[in-house]
Amino acid sequence: MNAPRENDPSELDRFKRDIDLVDYAQRQGYTIKKESRRGDWHHLVKDDEHVIVTRKGDHQVYLNTGDDRDAGSIIDFAKTRGGDGHGLNLGQVRQQLREYLDGAPAPARQYATQYATPPDTSRLSSLPAGDPEQARQAEEERRTRLISEVLGVKKELTDRSYLHGRGITDETLDNPAFQGRIFTAQQNEHKNTAFPLYNEHGLASVEQKNEHYKSLLPLPKNGIWVSHPTEGKDTPVERVVVSESAIDSLSHFQLKHAQDPKNTLYIATSGTPTEAQVALIQRVIDKQQPREVVLANDRDAGGRQFNINYLNELQPARPMVPVAEQEAYREASRPVEWHATSDKYHTSLKVTFHHDSAEQGGGQVQQLRERVEHINQTQQDGPSLAVEVQRSTEQATIVRLTVARADTAQLEVVAQELYRQREQLRTAVERQQESFLRVDYPLAKDFNKELEYTNQGLSAEQIRAAAQREEQQRESERQQRLAEAQRQEREQRALERQAQRERENTPEAQQERERDDKRFSQAVFGAAVTEAEPRPTRSYRSEQEAQEQTAQFTHLKEAGVVLLKDWMNDNPPPTGRRASEEELTAAPAPRAPAVAVVAQAPDHPGVDKVATWRVDELAPHTTGRAEAWQAVLESDGYIRTSAIRSTVDEQGIRRAEFDMYYRNEQPEIALIHAIVTNTNARAAAGNEKYVGVSVTESEQDRVERQQAAAGATLQPRTGPTREQAAGEAAQTGSGDGAGVERQVLVRVDEVAPPDGARGQAEAVKEALVASGAKASEVQSTTDGQGMRHSEIKVSYRTDQPDAAQVSRALDAVAAQPGSEVVEHASHRVERQETARRQQSLEAGSNRAELTR
Repeated sequence: MNAPRENDPSELDRFKRDIDLVDYAQRQGYTIKKESRRGDWHHLVKDDEHVIVTRKGDHQVYLNTGDDRDAGSIIDFAKTRGGDGHGLNLGQVRQQLREYLDGAPAPARQYATQYATPPDTSRLSSLPAGDPEQARQAEEERRTRLISEVLGVKKELTDRSYLHGRGITDETLDNPAFQGRIFTAQQNEHKNTAFPLYNEHGLASVEQKNEHYKSLLPLPKNGIWVSHPTEGKDTPVERVVVSESAIDSLSHFQLKHAQDPKNTLYIATSGTPTEAQVALIQRVIDKQQPREVVLANDRDAGGRQFNINYLNELQPARPMVPVAEQEAYREASRPVEWHATSDKYHTSLKVTFHHDSAEQGGGQVQQLRERVEHINQTQQDGPSLAVEVQRSTEQATIVRLTVARADTAQLEVVAQELYRQREQLRTAVERQQESFLRVDYPLAKDFNKELEYTNQGLSAEQIRAAAQREEQQRESERQQRLAEAQRQEREQRALERQAQRERENTPEAQQERERDDKRFSQAVFGAAVTEAEPRPTRSYRSEQEAQEQTAQFTHLKEAGVVLLKDWMNDNPPPTGRRASEEELTAAPAPRAPAVAVVAQAPDHPGVDKVATWRVDELAPHTTGRAEAWQAVLESDGYIRTSAIRSTVDEQGIRRAEFDMYYRNEQPEIALIHAIVTNTNARAAAGNEKYVGVSVTESEQDRVERQQAAAGATLQPRTGPTREQAAGEAAQTGSGDGAGVERQVLVRVDEVAPPDGARGQAEAVKEALVASGAKASEVQSTTDGQGMRHSEIKVSYRTDQPDAAQVSRALDAVAAQPGSEVVEHASHRVERQETARRQQSLEAGSNRAELTR
């Protein structure tokens, strides 16, 4: 069968008719939360998104309950959710749905699974199609029945106890504005306070509230709670106040109206406003023609998001103009428009500039970038707003701004400036009168909470302080939940690392390491080294030899040097995994170079050299490649690196860099020289694993390192194995050999303690110093989620009398949640063996003392 033409409209109809939208959504990671017995509607959930799938004629349709803009058929569903959330064009949708119907693997995307088998359309075909008019009447009957069950026959407010408990007085409830707008709902002995929602057709739904109870009828959220004017029905309205709940509207009236007694109409949306509700609010404005609209939403991320969108969507009363023998509202032009959305941790603002040329659009984007840069510079904890140009044409430019939910106020500042910019770009006739839209935030989280504090006799300053304490408590609880999630993730990673170590310690893995030792000796040194006579061997005689003889080696392990190509095949650095917004927008401060301890080490005299590694991601919106390269360099302890610094360009490509520290006096300088030289050589040759990787340094440092490498010696292990050496040491005792100094890096992640308070990192340092180790100052940074990341550089000598105590302290720190001890695996085994020997000697001495 020939594939349909790319623009064949019948193919789209076939997709709608033949694809089971519920099955398709499940394959995208959605789960069924609830469904009707007949199977004609389903409630699907993914993350914080709730989708309702129902039947319309001969196909299924969906509705995102949190965004009325997100609705339609399987075509719309695939279009808005494809491309890793960036959307698909119609041609890409056709291709994806063809593959779905044909049973082919789906295009790679986050969370998606492969379509192993073609979808079963039998269930879809068996669903009742029904008559559209009959379905509408049935839905109308259902709505009427549900509302009647709540409000009963006699609609009146007979029980005011709940409202009194929320601080609402009878004087407020008896105002003409609220007569016939609040009722008592009673089912059996249960009584709730009911707030009816209206649209242009009358009653649309009902919200019920009581202590620890809130319910909205399972009906489309296309109505709003609206009061009468405060001076009575049919009086000219001067002001409209929009809030999230009817309780907040009552509280706002009780707190504010006496101070400014304009004739006011109150509107509430019962939570997140839908597109239908925003349209209703605009129609109320068109009809009542108020002089101002007050946005009285909560003082939190959600309330700020609502205000941002109202600034874009609401306008003064629109005039009616004739259109095709009818009348319609005349909309003002929108040279700039925006819309805010949010997830669990972030708020995003999508800004669209409409312009006459690409140059004009570039100027508008540059102006926005400068404003964002100014906001970022004023932030005490560093930049928080991220800007990304998503699409740009001659006629329009789309920009996306993202910030942590806790910093949504910064997006509100941007939206207010966009609002002023749009008014300047409009013609004089279209411009809104100044201060038509006004934001009025409560002193506390919401107006009802402010009313509660006011009724307690608190002053405005005391209310602000109390609200701040509550916010800090909520933030602390959120941070604790986040820390717990991170702790669980660390434990999972620890289990995975343990499993990896167990795999590496199998007899087969040990044999492979021994073979690597042999290959190393033969390839690099040109001759096998006998186990009886370990001898130092020259590593490199020239730059050319470094490139030719050691092009395969960069990764030193205790058993020798492993071929880079073999190691990379087993542990390839990622080409880029999908990055979270936090990862892409975070800008961590570079941590101080790890020189404080090493500078005092007797076996590392000299001066630290610095080479900068630059690692670019290979695909937009990915991360992790630089971290993989850094892990390779740091894993064996003879190379130290700084924190990773990164930026994201307009195409979404992350460009990262970090500094590598070394000394020409190090025994491993020949290997360090090979690492730098061969990395650049392979990148220049186009080796796929080295694309986007480079190492830069001064010419003087390169020459000095080459000279040091040419004269260096490198002695691989050719004597007994570590296990054999440990056994011999246990038999012969600690020996008279001089000890060496070891360095360890301790990392501690914790919820940032209050200013001046002692955190977990300080406690860890104190415990390590008490055990006999040397420790540097705690170096810390705090991220946007309030997590504090600390590092402590620790050193000890293997021959110090209290080495066993130091070892036990390090093991205890490593086992502590939120702490990590970074050290060479052989050094860890060495100190633990030393600790066991010291403990055995102490135990023998104690027994001898008791006997004596």
